[in-house]
Amino acid sequence: MLFSDKIKQLRQESGKRQKDLARAIGVDVPAYSRYEHGERRPKRDQVLRLARIFKTDPDELVAMWLADEAYSRIAHDKMATRAAALLRGVLDGAPAAAAQAPLAVADDDTSRRNLVASLGRSVMPHLEQGDAATVMQRIEDESIDCIVTTPPYWRRRSQGTESISATSADQYIEQLLQAMQQAWRILKPEGSLWLNMGDDTTGGFVQGLPWRVVLAMMDRQGWRLVNEVVWNKTTTSPQGSQDHLRKVHEFMFHLVKGPNFHYDDEELRRTYALIVRNDDKSRKRSDKIQERYLQPEGTHGLVPGDVWTIGVQRSGIAHYCVAPDTLYRLPIVATCPHGGIVLDPYCGTGTTCKIAYELNLRSIGIDINANYIKQARASIEQKPLSLF
Repeated sequence: MLFSDKIKQLRQESGKRQKDLARAIGVDVPAYSRYEHGERRPKRDQVLRLARIFKTDPDELVAMWLADEAYSRIAHDKMATRAAALLRGVLDGAPAAAAQAPLAVADDDTSRRNLVASLGRSVMPHLEQGDAATVMQRIEDESIDCIVTTPPYWRRRSQGTESISATSADQYIEQLLQAMQQAWRILKPEGSLWLNMGDDTTGGFVQGLPWRVVLAMMDRQGWRLVNEVVWNKTTTSPQGSQDHLRKVHEFMFHLVKGPNFHYDDEELRRTYALIVRNDDKSRKRSDKIQERYLQPEGTHGLVPGDVWTIGVQRSGIAHYCVAPDTLYRLPIVATCPHGGIVLDPYCGTGTTCKIAYELNLRSIGIDINANYIKQARASIEQKPLSLF
């Protein structure tokens, strides 16, 4: 039996609809239908989710999924029979000692995934020192409501204290994609990922790194892009080049797994209106802001546009800028439900976790730099209650 036939049989036996399963694994109905017709292959983590839904042996379903891939590659080749025999010989002829050797913890092993369960109900942020992709392996499947983060900038923080240590743009993209694959696994079907990224230049030419990363996430991992926000930073370091414009923006990408993501439009508008009223500069320029960046909507305020003018916040750390509060607060209030959990896998000095704490939300912050974690913990413990 082919994998596509198997999942169709399991679905019919369970009495579930394609619509139900599509929502559960974060795809639309046409995509799921193509899985059952053998026209498209799901990802491994989606196969594991299907196994849990159908209450069937996940190892057997994954093995069938792998076998189906091998079969589809060689089925119509005249050497298929001989190739299959060779493959059986390779698999069956593995040394017994190798088969008995202890296995490393696999990416889909759930035995150590208990980080969210350990949080309890406390809203005091949980801060972990370590590599982002590695620590994220300890987080349970589909347990996080909202991820807001700024990954290390390629080549801009070269103190040897960042999770990503790429020596080329392509390597940087691949390392970041490893963490984003973990983000896909742990994010709830209705969850959101907000990814803030700046670009870089090589030999005076822009590399397009933010878009290269996001397009790879969409093409290879299944993410869907809701918005690309342009962060107009208003203040940047002086730049002396005479052959290109001064760079004053970064991107904030809003990505989701499927069409049914949580989005609190009313809370977003209320928060934005409060930010504008409580900021002197924003209040003085309110008419201009409303004209350029906002549009009226409903009775709860104004809808932010996709260009956010927010100043850079400096820190006491050399070559380090703190993520502005507003840049992270708006995504969190819009896409993290009450009682939800926020994650920042590259938390730095803890802006995401501070905001989550103020909003009475549980949060997890990860950073490989012990000094950043120490400062984040200290600043959060001293943080007074927010006006928001």
